[in-house]
Amino acid sequence: MKRYVACAVVSFLVIGSLTAAGQSAGALAKSGDKAVAKGDFYNAALSYLGSLGKKPKSVKTKDKLAEIAKQAYEQKLGLAEQYRANGNLEGAIAQFRELEAFTSRLRAYVPLNFVTIDFRSTMADVSESAAELRYQSAEGYFDSRNYSKAIVEYKAALNLKTPYKDCLDKIAESNYCMGAESESGSSFRRAADLYLESCTARPNYKDARQKAAAIYYALGSYFLDAGYYRKAYEDLSKAQAIEAEFSDVRKKAAVAKEMATVRVAFVRFDNITGVNIAGMALADVIMDGVKSRVSANGSQFIRTIDRDELSTVAREQRISEGQLNESLSSPLKLEGVDYLVFGKLNQVRHSRPGRTFENASATYEFSFEVPYTDSKGRQKTRTEYRQAPMYFDIVRDGYTLHIGGSVKVIAVKTGRVVLEEPIVQEAGDKVVFATNVRMRHPIDSVILDNDVVTLLQARQTLADEVSVTNTMIADISNSVASKVLSAIDRPTGTTDPGTLKY
Repeated sequence: MKRYVACAVVSFLVIGSLTAAGQSAGALAKSGDKAVAKGDFYNAALSYLGSLGKKPKSVKTKDKLAEIAKQAYEQKLGLAEQYRANGNLEGAIAQFRELEAFTSRLRAYVPLNFVTIDFRSTMADVSESAAELRYQSAEGYFDSRNYSKAIVEYKAALNLKTPYKDCLDKIAESNYCMGAESESGSSFRRAADLYLESCTARPNYKDARQKAAAIYYALGSYFLDAGYYRKAYEDLSKAQAIEAEFSDVRKKAAVAKEMATVRVAFVRFDNITGVNIAGMALADVIMDGVKSRVSANGSQFIRTIDRDELSTVAREQRISEGQLNESLSSPLKLEGVDYLVFGKLNQVRHSRPGRTFENASATYEFSFEVPYTDSKGRQKTRTEYRQAPMYFDIVRDGYTLHIGGSVKVIAVKTGRVVLEEPIVQEAGDKVVFATNVRMRHPIDSVILDNDVVTLLQARQTLADEVSVTNTMIADISNSVASKVLSAIDRPTGTTDPGTLKY
């Protein structure tokens, strides 16, 4: 029950602080008065402090705060001591910290006519006691070989007091023991990670680093022999980074990287329509965009090959360029290339019907002064409004750009089509605006319909076709590159071995 009451008080304080943020200085002061009447001096003081935060020169509020400051302090101190007496030492630390912050806020507005506790000494004592409780709990878990819970408790002790006894050594030893257990159970990767965790707590703990390196080296060697080259490279690289005592680890990692690398050649991108937009060689620009994004967004195992490099490779292997075509359906003996990318544009349209003009009319309101004689015979004027017709031209203009085609990716060693993706992109711009306005009154002296105002203020210039085309090309390049990478940049699924030699 005592713990529940303490939590309720804390919850009330949090809710109170959130509520205070939206209250005025006067409302907060009144809340303080109500709390005083209930004997809740600490929350009353918080309300007064909140009021002074909004209205710092209020003498009346300062006087009220000074009058209850000691009682508020003692009330909060009593709550902190209650936590400590009940054995909730970490809760007590939080209460003492709140009390220290509260005392500092009090001093900012009123002089304190009472002596406060030595906060540093008090919290150090409570932290020492709390750390010891956590430490004893950790020792119990450690002795019963429940190492994961022991680590949690040792770390909690360190959070309360750093350094504290042999917590770091025990954390290192706990991870080391769990690593040994995992290793015995053939969970080699987990074992290696736990050995490294030992070294996080204590650098170079026992032979943990050497054990982790040996496991990663053995895993990498296993996957290299099994033909899982990406996985082999990753594990061999970890072994090399941990401990470079293996004479051939660098060589093995290099072999794994070479074997894992996927070489994708961009053969050609044809524009069979012969039509281009904004003076651009669309096919070439799109192919360059796709290639650059594949290179930039692919993993470290992706390497792109441009047309010139492909021609050199093919020529060296006495393969004619005619053999490198998108109708390839059987394996091709082309060493150094894994995939061929072909593209084709078969729809390139630039539609611009031309600017049109339409006669239009509307009404507007204008004002004028009308003289009149009031009931006392005095001459006055009043404002009246009338409607009048206006005439203008509605201008419409726009264009539409359309690019369509497809991209195909073929695996060299099998002739299999691994990706065939359509390209469909359309964009453009249009404007509708009013011009050539004809009316009897100055336009800045009348009231116009909202629709007419919109037409008069509308944009009159079409977006630059080069800019729109570049955006279309970027969208096509991003989409195609993403699809290509999804098709070719995928690690082969595998699992760690059940037995391992090292």
